[in-house]
Amino acid sequence: MSPMAVLGLILAVLAGAAALATWKPWERTASGSPSTITNSTNDSGAGATATNAATATNDVVTLINEGTELVQRGDTEGAIQKYRAAMKLNPEDEEVYFNLAFAFTRQGNTNEAIHYYNEALRIFPDYAEAHNNLGNLLVGLRQHTNALEHFSAALKVNPESSSALNNLGRCLAELGRPKEAIAQFNEALRVNPEYLEARFNLATTYSILEEYDEAIRQFEELLKLEPGFVLAKKGIERAKAKQAAAKQP
Repeated sequence: MSPMAVLGLILAVLAGAAALATWKPWERTASGSPSTITNSTNDSGAGATATNAATATNDVVTLINEGTELVQRGDTEGAIQKYRAAMKLNPEDEEVYFNLAFAFTRQGNTNEAIHYYNEALRIFPDYAEAHNNLGNLLVGLRQHTNALEHFSAALKVNPESSSALNNLGRCLAELGRPKEAIAQFNEALRVNPEYLEARFNLATTYSILEEYDEAIRQFEELLKLEPGFVLAKKGIERAKAKQAAAKQP
């Protein structure tokens, strides 16, 4: 197995968590309620329409929030039912599709998750979190070129997204472009110096490039933040062993 293939396997250890990292539990409060809408007194029926629209909006908000609570309790199937009900009430709400995608990701149903992230992006093309999460799913399917496009789109909207920067780096590393990957990991750490996954990925990439001193330094930095990080401890052991072997005549 080539060094870059090994790198891909190592970075994939944390990929499952990364795929879910940018979910934001969608807790919404209604922007209005029937009690705050003044009904029209003309004969056109406009007042009734306004009240019904507000009621429908509140129903969608309630369903989304109930779905979020179910996801947090681990009941993804129940959450999906809530989100589907919300979708019927408002088929053009990108947040419904985003949450559906997240729930299906939790279930391991990648195809459905990809479908609903794409639906969210159809409605709102600049949805950075949807681009980022979709990119992660595509990396898992080895569709790295498509994934790069989504990570780049996420960063175009939010250049300071440490998650998207880290994920872009991971994608580049798996494509055999480790120096470009290192630049992205460093950017992620500039934004968030305590980002453990980015630090781990950076250290691992340095180790693959046989830059062992830097790899060890990055692993040690990680352990300062998280002393119990077993993979970092093993990374130091491997880097030191390879470094010693490289020095032998």
